[in-house]
Parts: sequence; C-alpha cells; structure tokens
Amino acid sequence: MQNAIHTGEQEREDPFGGPPMDAPWLGLESGSPGITLTSGASGAAASPKSQIDLLKGLNPGQAEACLHDLGPLLILAGPGSGKTRVITRRIAHLICERGVQPWEVLALTFTNKAAKEMRERVEAMMPGISGLWVSTFHSMCARILRREIEALEGYTRDFSIYDTSDRNALLKKLIKELNYDIQQFRPVVLGGWISNIKNGMAAEPGEFSLEVGEGMEDEVFRKVWKRYEQAMRDNNALDFDDLLVKTLELFDQHPGIRDAYSRRFRYVMVDEYQDTNRVQYLLTRHLSGHHKNLAVCGDPDQSIYRWRGADVRNIMDFEADHVGSKTVRLEQNYRSTATILKVASAVIGNNQERKQMDLFTEGEEGDPVVVLECADENEEATEIAAQCLGLKAQGMSYSDCAVFYRMNFMQRALEAGLRRAGVPYQVVAGLEFYARREIRDLIAYLRLIVNPADDVAFGRVVNAPLRGVGSTSVERLTAWAADRRVPLSQACRSEEALAGIRGRGKKGLALFGGVLDGLEAARGASAADALAMVLAEIDVGRWIAEMDDGNNLVDREANVDELCASAEEFDRNHPNAGLAGFLENVALVSDSDAAAVDGESVKLMTLHACKGLEYTAVFITGLEEELLPHSRALEEDPHGGEEEERRLFYVGMTRAKERLTLTHATVRNYFGSERWQGGSRFLDELPADLVEGLDEEGTDSDSTGGGLGAYEPAEGSIELQVGDRVEHDHFGVGRIENVRGAGINGRATVAFIHSGTKELLLAYANLKKVN
Repeated sequence: MQNAIHTGEQEREDPFGGPPMDAPWLGLESGSPGITLTSGASGAAASPKSQIDLLKGLNPGQAEACLHDLGPLLILAGPGSGKTRVITRRIAHLICERGVQPWEVLALTFTNKAAKEMRERVEAMMPGISGLWVSTFHSMCARILRREIEALEGYTRDFSIYDTSDRNALLKKLIKELNYDIQQFRPVVLGGWISNIKNGMAAEPGEFSLEVGEGMEDEVFRKVWKRYEQAMRDNNALDFDDLLVKTLELFDQHPGIRDAYSRRFRYVMVDEYQDTNRVQYLLTRHLSGHHKNLAVCGDPDQSIYRWRGADVRNIMDFEADHVGSKTVRLEQNYRSTATILKVASAVIGNNQERKQMDLFTEGEEGDPVVVLECADENEEATEIAAQCLGLKAQGMSYSDCAVFYRMNFMQRALEAGLRRAGVPYQVVAGLEFYARREIRDLIAYLRLIVNPADDVAFGRVVNAPLRGVGSTSVERLTAWAADRRVPLSQACRSEEALAGIRGRGKKGLALFGGVLDGLEAARGASAADALAMVLAEIDVGRWIAEMDDGNNLVDREANVDELCASAEEFDRNHPNAGLAGFLENVALVSDSDAAAVDGESVKLMTLHACKGLEYTAVFITGLEEELLPHSRALEEDPHGGEEEERRLFYVGMTRAKERLTLTHATVRNYFGSERWQGGSRFLDELPADLVEGLDEEGTDSDSTGGGLGAYEPAEGSIELQVGDRVEHDHFGVGRIENVRGAGINGRATVAFIHSGTKELLLAYANLKKVN
C-alpha cells in the first residue's frame, strides 16, 4: 500500500533479552539509578535535598500523588490542575529517590504530542536518562509486536501498518471481488464496524448480530470481514486497531510473554485514563498485573470520546477494580478565573455519572460569563468578530482567542464573519471550508460551467462521482485534445476523440460529456441555481459515499448544504454578480486566507478538537437544542448522550482563562434549511449571579441566569395537525405541513405566507392557532 508505514529497521540489543529493541539503556547497573537530577545547578547529584527540589512548587495534592510509592493510585485531575507536572515529577521521584531503573517505568498517554512533552520534561530534570518508556498505547504495542509478533501465526516482525485510507482501499477491493454493490456495502461503514468491534464497542466476531448500516446483512459483513482478516495476514499488515488487539491476543495466548513484560514494568502510569477503551483497559491490567503499581490520571468530567470507544466506567470503577487503591484529587486550577470555574462546575454538577470535584483557584474572580443571543448564524459570526477586534484593541493577541463549535458545517459562517471584519483566523484540526474535498469538487463543476477551457477543473471531476475513467483514458484524451488545441471538456464530447479509447474509460468519458451538455443551461444562471443544476446532474448520494476516506459522511452532506446556503446568500447580497462573481469571491477568499494563517490569528475548531488547549478568550457557539446537545447523541442514548454532551460543553468552558462568551442563534441555517431551535438546555444550568447577557443593541444587561427566561420552553402546549393555520411572533401566519416528535423534541414544519417554510421546535416556537 502506498501509505503503509514500515519501521523494520535494525535496532540495538535489548538487555531484557531476546531480539533487539530501540531503548538505549545500556551501561546502567541494576539497583543503581545512575542518574543526576538538575534543579538550579546543572548536574547536582541525587541526594536527600533532591526530594525537596522535586516537590518545589507543588500544592499538597500534587505532592501527595508524587510521593505515592506502592500500590494502585487514582489521580483525579480537574482541568488546569497541573497533572503533567505531577506525572513527570513522580517519574523523577521513583528513579532518583526509590532506585527504580528507567526501563522499569512505563508511562502511557494518547497523543504523540503529549508523550513528547512528558518525555522532554523528564529529560530536562534528568539529563542523560535513557530506557524510559513514554509513549502512546499504539506506539507501545508496535514496539512489543516488533519483538514478539512471530508468536502469532501468520505474521513476521517486518509487518506493515495500514492507516484508515489503506484499510478502506483494501475493503473496497475485497467488496468488488466478492461481487457486492460498493454503494450498498460501503467500505467506510464496514471499516467503521470492524474498528468498533476490535475496540470492544460491539459484539465479538462470532456473535455479530447488529445492523451494520442500511441494507447491510450480517452474512455479507461476515464474509467481507473474513476476507479482510485473511488479506491482512497475506500482506503481513496490521491496521491501527490491530496494534492493540494483537498485543492483547499475544498476552492472552502466551502467558509467558505477558508475565515477562508485567515483571519488567514495576510502575505503570496512564494519563487521560477516562479516554481508555476496553482493549486499553485490559492491556493496562496485564502490564501492571505483577507489581500492582498502577497509577492512572484523569477526569470523568472530561470523557468526551465515547463515539470512538472510550468508556468512562474504566475510571469510575477504578477503586472497585483495585481494592486498597489510593485516591488523590487535584482540585486547584491554575488556568481559569474563579467565575469561569464556578459556572463550569455548576453545569457539570448536573451529571450523575461522575466523581465529585470541588475546583478552586487562588486567582482572580474575573469577569462574568457572557451569554449572547443572535438573530442567526451570520449575526453570531459578526458579533464574535467584533469582540475579537475589541479584545485586540485592548492589547490582546488574536492568537489568545478561540472559537469552538459542535459541528463542522458551522465553520463556514464563522469564517465569513471574521473575513468581513478583517480578523485573521486559522482552522485547527481541520480544513478551511472551501478546501474540503466535496466543496472543491463542486466548485470545479461550477468553474467548468463558466470556463469550459479549465482543464484543471475537468481533471478534478471527470471521475467524481466514479465513472470508470482511468489515468490511461485521460492521457489519451489529453493527447488528442492537445494535438487539436481544444479543451478536454470539448474533447470528451467528440466521437473522434473517444474512438481511440476503449472499455469503461470510453463509456465514462461519454457519460461525463453528457453531464457537461446538461450543464450548458447553467451558464447564465445565478450561483445558487447553477449549483442546484450540478447537484441534479450528478448522483449526490453515490458521490458522497465514495469519499470513504474516514471522514464523517454526515459532515460532508452538511457541508454541501452549507455551500448551497452560501450561494443563496451571495445571490441575495449581489444580485447582479452571477456565478462568475461567486467563483471570484471564493477564489479571493482562498488566496487571502492562506497568508493570514501564518501570522497571529483567531483559532477555529470543534469542541472535540479543543481538548488539552487553553486560550485567554473563548467563544462557544451554537448553544441550541439539537445542536449542543446534539440530536443524534440524545436519540442514541437519551441519558448517557446528554451527559456526554454536557461533558463536551464543560471541556469547552474550561479552556478559557479570562473571558468566556456563549452564543446561540434564534434561527440557524442547519443542513440547508432554516430552523428555530431554541436555546440549549445547558443555558438553564448557568448560575444567574455569574452570567451577563447582551441586549439587541449589544449593551450590557442583567441576565436572569439559572432560570434564564429567554431560554425557557413555552409553557403549556397546543395540539397541532397538518393543515392547521398558526401564527408566529417573528415569521407571521402560516400553515402546518408536518408534525413529528413529542414533548421537548416535538417539531412542526410550517409554510409561512411571507417567510417561507421553516422547521420549528414546538417547545420554543410559541405558535398560536388562528382562524
């Protein structure tokens, strides 16, 4: 595979015995630390004073965790409580004060960045240290398997590691070989279920009985999965999930190997323990099984990755799993103001599945948390941009500001608002809206409408969706067109050009020529109409399904809807600009943003991406029902889903150091349609005395807080049926077209006389029947 990772290089001998490993710990004698601790003077030897140095600057809870030597330890670390300092100081204490060899310590975390930071901190305290295992779970398992995998049948030590794209490409090949419909049995969905099962989120292979997607049958899944596992063995390859699963399989099937590693690691530490899945939980138990010196650090209130297998019960049940364990709470916060902490604590206190934490700070009380209600997503973006400009004028750097959102589709309006205000921004952990694959494809279609000679645009979409046009066919068409100096869009509609091309390529090019013929009528159309014609000409569902590269297909669909909304907005604001004007605007947006990203800039990211970061000023957008909390989380698990969404909100709030602003829109363009959703239930949980609202003019006004009147559902309810005439305070008179859901989730689709069709959340819409 093109993207496969291969790391079978020669490594130095491991004094632990057996094949080579990469830990350079030679020259250290057993039972002697052989390490110096630097604190102030470089090279100061470990001494009774060293312990004082190690504890310097630690609060009582941190010091207690550092000094714990024997037995299981649970460190409950609130946000901003200095847990990385505790872990690294504890490692130094064990090595310098307790005579533990570096290679007897295993420290695990979840990102390479976190592992690198932890390793660098330890090395700064102990120059020359070697042999210490500080890594991610996946890196640790890869090291073990490089040495031991030949104990498992069918693999050798020089195995390759496949990423998600490799996995999906292989699944696509196998699905075709089995003569299944690639659209019905999509590789990205099948791959997702294989990953879920390996991570313990679904039944085991022999017990698989869950639906794996619309129209998918268990028998098909079993066959594809069986072929996939065999193909992986034939290719001597492991996917990322296999790194964990095969290590667990190795330990289960070969107790001698398991016990050797368990004896080797006298101390095992796991950071972000609330994010561990079932396989990681079992691996941790195996590795700490001999000495029982397992220390885990985490916070149940920050468990936000259930969708990828994390199980908050691992940390919730730690004390029951490890009888006699010690629990230390790190509750002093060094990041946020007292007000932000109190507000965040008030919200997360509504969760039931948690361990009580009483966060506090010795820092300033700070400004009130601001709640801002906006008319729509455009006003929301404009207000955030204005506040960023204001903070800049007060001396704050743009890089100290961050904007968080629940779904990727919300990014487009935020980008537009910041651009209009001239505020530089950078999208973190994601692509800018117009750089996304599905958006670039659609823009390429539009470019071909305006400029049929654009061969670059032609090359991008001739096979989007897939039409069976291979590189050889394109090369032959290009040669024919070059000889006659005509664009590819003209060549593909020439019988003479296609005569020199055979098979599927010829058929696919002819099909694409037909698409281009159908788009001729869009040449003089508005941006929105032209885009609608493109979507009508291509099979949108198939096209999006083919983008099986591991990204969220629902997000891609939402992004397409958002592009449509953007085109409609452009047409309204620039009625005479047409499609060419829209494309020029998009092109200028892309060019201008590229330079801005490199300088200081406001950071845009999803709430999931903000974990582990901190900013002076934080804006959390979209505090609306069915968005935060998200409707899908509530549908899948009403109680657990709500608690996870509340934890996600809590994580976002606790990234803020000095200023926290929460926004919601009265009406939001959501998946291509305007929705009146109502304020999030989480807004009702904010303490009244710590929250400040803004009125319509943007001036300060007192908030009614924990009983925030603006966010209360309408009292009472009326029975609505299709055909009823109703009146809305903002949209006027309309007729009910559809009613669905019940209680707080009840919705009605209303065709208003002057405002168009809207979908409203009945609990907040305050509709009145009219004669």
